[in-house]
Amino acid sequence: MCSVSFVIPSLNQEQYLRRCLDSCFAQQLDDFEIIVRDGESTDGSVAVLQEYGDSISWVSKKDGGQAAAINSGIAAAQGDIVAWINSDDYYATDNVLSQVVELFQTDPELDIVYGDGEFVDADGNRTVAFPSQPLNSMKTILLHPVSFVLQPAVFFRRELFLQVSGLKEDLHWALDYDLWLRLFPAAQKVYYLPRLLACGTVHADAKSVYGMLPQFRETWNLKWQYAPEYDLNWWDRSRLYWGHGKNHLYYLAVKAGLKNVT
Repeated sequence: MCSVSFVIPSLNQEQYLRRCLDSCFAQQLDDFEIIVRDGESTDGSVAVLQEYGDSISWVSKKDGGQAAAINSGIAAAQGDIVAWINSDDYYATDNVLSQVVELFQTDPELDIVYGDGEFVDADGNRTVAFPSQPLNSMKTILLHPVSFVLQPAVFFRRELFLQVSGLKEDLHWALDYDLWLRLFPAAQKVYYLPRLLACGTVHADAKSVYGMLPQFRETWNLKWQYAPEYDLNWWDRSRLYWGHGKNHLYYLAVKAGLKNVT
């Protein structure tokens, strides 16, 4: 039987934290734990965490950032499967994890399960779909403009995460993208589950919103850092530049008020 560790990094997300935690409990798993790493929030987050008593494991203290918080949570985890979900996100339905766990249990060689996501606004209203796709080539991860998958819609074995040395704590904006470039190629087997698994909340305080431009820049630097590991032809390179340009056009459109953040 595979056990699940929900690992939740959080900082000043009182407005969304309870929804995230409740969506984890709603999965109705027999063997799971919820680990929260709070970066010493100054809002009411600690009071929310205290409401759950011993049903969750949490600490609230200064840390080295989001990557450090997640690494700390996974290091303390006891579960076979890691469900990393940020405190402003939540699972789409109450049977997401039961299906994911069943897939892991059926195939011991399966290291990663991922699926589709969607973006929602602060009130949970759907704004845009974030569909993923089967990975026919690991090059797909590199060539996608930002990320081919919504982060909370990825589930992986803790052992694999430790094998690739976890998240790089010197990254602030594209830490998940960097992890995918190391985690997916190292997996024995990867399974794409074609259904909606998780919802990512778009709001003013989300890193992907206020840090959009530095996220694009950090992602771009990572692409060229990993590019030598792939046999890129002229078409692949043109796709990289096109994706980078498209990201900046999107940023300018948002800044000009011509497009809403998604």
